[in-house]
Amino acid sequence: MSTTWFFKHYPPARSVIENDLRLTFWKAGLAAMWFTCTKEAAPFECQGLWGEEGFSLEWEPQNYLLLKMRAPNKDLLTAFERVLKHKALAAYRRDSVVIVEWRVKDADARYAELKATGVAELERLDGK
Repeated sequence: MSTTWFFKHYPPARSVIENDLRLTFWKAGLAAMWFTCTKEAAPFECQGLWGEEGFSLEWEPQNYLLLKMRAPNKDLLTAFERVLKHKALAAYRRDSVVIVEWRVKDADARYAELKATGVAELERLDGK
C-alpha cells in the first residue's frame, strides 16, 4: 500500500481526518465521496457516503482497514482498491454486514484466522 492517509497518524481532530480523506478520494476522481469522522483516535472510524451508497470505515494506520457495507458493492470495492493502490485481502459477512478487509502485514495469517473463526461467506480477494 502506498497511500498517505492510510499510513498517517492523525491528531485527534475530526475535521483534519475528514478533509484529508475527502481530498484524497476527490483527487482520485471520486468527487461524490463524502466522509464524516465518528472516532478521531486509532482505530479511526468514519461514516461514508458515495452517491446513495452508505458505508463505514475502520482503520488502524499501518496495520488494517475495514470497509463495512450493507451489501456487496463491486464499484465501491474497486474505488477503495484504486485509492489504496492495493487489493483487498478478503470479504466476509458478520452480523448481516459485508466487511472487506485490507492488511499491511501477515495477510496469510490473518486469512487463516478468519477461516478458523468461521465467518460467513469468506472470500479471498488478493488472488492468493
